[in-house]
Amino acid sequence: MKKGFTLIELLVVITLIGILAIAVLSALNPIEQINKARDARSRADASQLLKAIDRYFASNEKFPWNNYDSHILSVDVAFMGSTEMVGVGVCNDGTTDNAYVQGWGTGGCANLSTTPGYLISTQELKRQFGKRDYFKTSVVIADKLYIYKAAGDPSTSICFIPSSKATRDTAGADGTTLKDLSISGTPPAPTDIDECGDAPVGDQWADPESACFVCIPEE
Repeated sequence: MKKGFTLIELLVVITLIGILAIAVLSALNPIEQINKARDARSRADASQLLKAIDRYFASNEKFPWNNYDSHILSVDVAFMGSTEMVGVGVCNDGTTDNAYVQGWGTGGCANLSTTPGYLISTQELKRQFGKRDYFKTSVVIADKLYIYKAAGDPSTSICFIPSSKATRDTAGADGTTLKDLSISGTPPAPTDIDECGDAPVGDQWADPESACFVCIPEE
């Protein structure tokens, strides 16, 4: 007589495996892991962009946006906006008179092969950097990188809205490094930076005017 598992035993084993699988997935939370990876990428890209701007300033004694015939010729003048603006030094569209023009394209920064931004033409950044999602026309406002430099202050910050729950849950907590950017204008640009106050809820994270930001350098 051959021995084997009964139907009830098989059902019990399958049920236990299912319970264990659900427990593992709940513990790992794959969506949260994806969001953490996304935040890590944004943090790394923001840091890379900021270092490129600092190197450009050290070599040229001016910022990329000071190359344009506008009111920001002085390094002491404020500059703020989203990072696809030609003045940031990644994108360009041949413009020489307005650092706030958006230089993005469907596949990234427009005209990278013919008129790259100053950070790319001086090899502070590789051309491939301009093809990241932040520099595409399809990017939503909440997924952009934002640059902020106050008047009379040589320090610059690159900020983004975090995606992971773990980072978002620190908003409003004592000692949080999340920042509150005062966003206004069209296209939206930060006009001030401060400590993050009340934590946004739900869809408020998709609105830069109410969201909290991770800003590089982090304090």
